Amino acid sequence: GFTVGSLTNYVNEQSKDLMTALHFEGATSKLAYAHPGIKSAEAIQLLASTPVPQDGSTCAFNASGDTAFTQAVLTVKSVKWQDTLCLRTLESKWTQLLLKKGQTYTEADIPGKVMDEVIELIIQQMETADWAGDTNSANAYLNRYDGLQKIIKATSGTNVATAVAGPVTVSNVRTIVQNVLAAIPAKLKGNPKVKILMGHDIAELYRTKVFTDNLYHFSANGDQTGLKAEGSVHEIVPLHGLDGFAANSGDNPFIFACIPDRNLHFGFDMLNEEEKAELGMDQYNENAWYTFRLKRGWQIIYPAEIVEYSNS
Repeated sequence: GFTVGSLTNYVNEQSKDLMTALHFEGATSKLAYAHPGIKSAEAIQLLASTPVPQDGSTCAFNASGDTAFTQAVLTVKSVKWQDTLCLRTLESKWTQLLLKKGQTYTEADIPGKVMDEVIELIIQQMETADWAGDTNSANAYLNRYDGLQKIIKATSGTNVATAVAGPVTVSNVRTIVQNVLAAIPAKLKGNPKVKILMGHDIAELYRTKVFTDNLYHFSANGDQTGLKAEGSVHEIVPLHGLDGFAANSGDNPFIFACIPDRNLHFGFDMLNEEEKAELGMDQYNENAWYTFRLKRGWQIIYPAEIVEYSNS
């Protein structure tokens, strides 16, 4: 027979595909510039050159202009999700159908739908925190790392669109989008890489308004995907991380215009041996357990290219 007494109990480590999903399935992180391999912080190196034209009718060489290097520091924070699951709790309800026959359970018997739900909720939590995260918040779902709303609000030099008295409604949403368009820097106007980022709720108000005003020949079955702000090449990109801010007032921005993969920078590790997903079984207490660990953080660069909007 087999002799395995000297071996430790098997722990099922999930594939790297799971960690990739946790990092990239959120809509905002897919848009941003990704920085893997950050364990604590990374300096984003910025270069700005100012060449100066000169009179070319002479042979003399005259050095002119400047090339400046600056940095923006992208810091990541450690985040984890952990829980224990007593599979025997499922035996007395209809949930017994999720369990295999017999009384010896392992981590492999955790119902797949349970883990799918856990992973889906983690992705949703991170999408919200990517925008609304604030390490000073009392909300456990938001205080792991600072999100883009806080970072952009705290950065000087952004373009602030003219505010409208809130909340955002179907009657004022066109004006708000026009104000955002007006605040886009002149050098970026007409650049289709500039996107307008807002919640799905506000994007739906805008789509409804331009449809009912009969501004364009919209399909009655159309959705928010590919919708451009009226009279422009700038696509409206709805993000669930920005849902629920239509009634915000004061200096709390919730609509943004930028080039996402240039201005928004997303940091994570994924190369760190501590950054992993595991399922296991406590052989003594007979509880299954899971643990997800990762590092995550955000930074912006070139704030003079970013437009932010908040209600008055």
